[in-house]
Amino acid sequence: MRLCRIWSCTANLFFLALLVRADTVASSQSAGKQALTRVTGRSTERPVTIADAIRMTRLPGPDNLLEAVPQGHFAYFSPDGKKFLIVLKKGNVDQNVNEFSLLLIETKNAFDSPKPDLLVTMASASNRGAIRRVKWLSDNETITFLGERSDEDAQIYSFNIRKRRLKRLVSRLPPIRDYDITPDGKTVLLTVETPVETFRSDQKARREGVVIQGQGLDRLLAGDHSLSGKSQMYLQRHGETPFLVPAGEEYNIESGQLSPDGRYVILGVGIREVPASWAGYDDDFLKRFFSSNHLKGELAGPLGLYLMYDSKNGLLAPLVDAPRIGSKKILWSKYGQSVYLRTYLPLEVSDLAEREARRRTLYDVEIKLPSLEVRKAKDAERPQEIRDEVPVDVKLEEDINTAPKIYVSNSKTQRKALLLDLNPQFNELDFGRVETVEWTVDGISIIGGLYLPPDYQAGRRYPLVIQTHGFDAHRFSMDGIPEWGSAYAARPLAAKGFVVLQAQDFKTRQDHDRIGNDLKIGSTKSQAFRNFLAASYEGVVDYLDGRGLIDRNRVGIVGFSRTVSVVAYTLTHSKFHFTAACLVDGIDGGYFQELAFPYIAWDNDQLNGGVPPFGVGLAAWLRESPSFSLDKVDIPVRLVALGTGSVLEGWEWYAGLSLQKKPVEFVLFPDAVHLVVKPWERMAAQQGLVDWFRFWLKGEEDPDPPKAEQYARWRGLRKLLNGEAGSR
Repeated sequence: MRLCRIWSCTANLFFLALLVRADTVASSQSAGKQALTRVTGRSTERPVTIADAIRMTRLPGPDNLLEAVPQGHFAYFSPDGKKFLIVLKKGNVDQNVNEFSLLLIETKNAFDSPKPDLLVTMASASNRGAIRRVKWLSDNETITFLGERSDEDAQIYSFNIRKRRLKRLVSRLPPIRDYDITPDGKTVLLTVETPVETFRSDQKARREGVVIQGQGLDRLLAGDHSLSGKSQMYLQRHGETPFLVPAGEEYNIESGQLSPDGRYVILGVGIREVPASWAGYDDDFLKRFFSSNHLKGELAGPLGLYLMYDSKNGLLAPLVDAPRIGSKKILWSKYGQSVYLRTYLPLEVSDLAEREARRRTLYDVEIKLPSLEVRKAKDAERPQEIRDEVPVDVKLEEDINTAPKIYVSNSKTQRKALLLDLNPQFNELDFGRVETVEWTVDGISIIGGLYLPPDYQAGRRYPLVIQTHGFDAHRFSMDGIPEWGSAYAARPLAAKGFVVLQAQDFKTRQDHDRIGNDLKIGSTKSQAFRNFLAASYEGVVDYLDGRGLIDRNRVGIVGFSRTVSVVAYTLTHSKFHFTAACLVDGIDGGYFQELAFPYIAWDNDQLNGGVPPFGVGLAAWLRESPSFSLDKVDIPVRLVALGTGSVLEGWEWYAGLSLQKKPVEFVLFPDAVHLVVKPWERMAAQQGLVDWFRFWLKGEEDPDPPKAEQYARWRGLRKLLNGEAGSR
């Protein structure tokens, strides 16, 4: 298959025309528009659409296409600092792909309006980025990255900027999920996915059956009955065949890092059996984990270990015999003879004072290899994650009303210049204003972002949609947070005449901690936060109503991910009557989720009083869990499942409301992930959200003919809401 070598003049002109030094053009366009408005009385700007949000050029996040990225340190500098790379991403709605571009800039020219050198473009039709994990090799002229095109799985590529040559680095393997490489490029670590068809075609399982001992229900229903997970890890040295890094059935590979000399691999793994001694740590997560029951053999959520694999002698051993909670940053010494990380230390020590300190303290440590000797380290001893002396700072500048642009600056000379205007086409759009608002509940201040319609008129009351978390008062966003298009659509909603409130939670850390420790409003921290946040949504309605901004009889609310549990609780326990709601792909604190996803049972238990729904604990669940109060839901609810496993998350609400003949819609995007990334899926998910609230809060229908069936379905739901017999 022909390799992707797209640095043609046409591609450069097309892409760079959108980016390079567009401030001058934008200024002249703005002046022209203002003059035209003065003459005609009409603005040439148009409202924001979902397509505008998808086509926005942005910096892709480190692990997911739509994760928010730091406003600094996204440029990849060569080891000598003379060049740097920037990766950009935008959605192509017509072709349903996400297009990625790798740009090269000479550091010495960064302040002189340089035309970036477009090295490679790739387009991905999957849920992964087309250009990821960009790394420089030590020769200062070779770049490696995990690349993907719409017609093939991800592969590892290298690009030589002097020879202008792109090539694939490794033999063809199953889809590559991640990689690492030594600075000389001679050793590569690959994390690959095992296709589910491997498990479906397992003849031994067909003949003898499968013992269920920790496999997820969603995976079993999909035909994947494996216990070890879907990832394997390989090492490949220059000119050699890749060989498997051994990891037993008891572990699930999550990440891997290669030492600079290629000898050692540090594996981040999930575990199935949690040592009882870990209950001795004074850690909130571990306390919650050990307070709940778990199915034998299931993965222990974010609990895990770091393992060290020595490829010289084949040794596989724990890096440090202590819990890993989530992912921690691993740093290598210069020659790979030791690693640095922040971790708990084992509790099996004779010194009682030292043991007590270890119970409650995360330490910065150095671990020598291969002896695994652990030594407490000072901050100054840790290798630096980012170059100490980068020649220039490359940063993203933005605010809630200003779209992001990339600037270069030099702190020593105080010199600063615009490098890239990522979205000059935004000059054609009428965004409306966003303002930061603050309201109080029980003396605690909460911050949120208020998105106003472009034609906002003071004194007019607008329908309100509450998006329940994630606002960042320092970032520009099309959706409400950069960027959660799975469930939020702030600017497109505002363009249709809504006021949109994007919540951020607490103004100060002290207020956050106060709620977490105030067990008067909940018998556990999780329950206290849920109850307070539910009250905060009622409070913001009162606040905005008091300002004369909204019509409190037309209020919609969206729960996504974690806040599904809060919105579900609000709809079943609040005295405030919302008009319509949407619940998207999240934990709901329900009974069915407790059984279908036992690995998060501890979380559901915490939401419902810290007890499981059996025996005496059932009384608390009957009182607290939304699933036992679905009879109280009397508004239309739209459920959205992202991926087939997500159907199980929303099933209790769908079945429970349907059996009561209540208006509920359930939409499944079979191939979507939690943060939706494919353009067509984003378009359908977000446009469906906008249409849903327009229909229920404003009585409006989009006349677009393809939507006729949608509105016929919703009119049927409206008859159910009005109690009209035979409507379904």
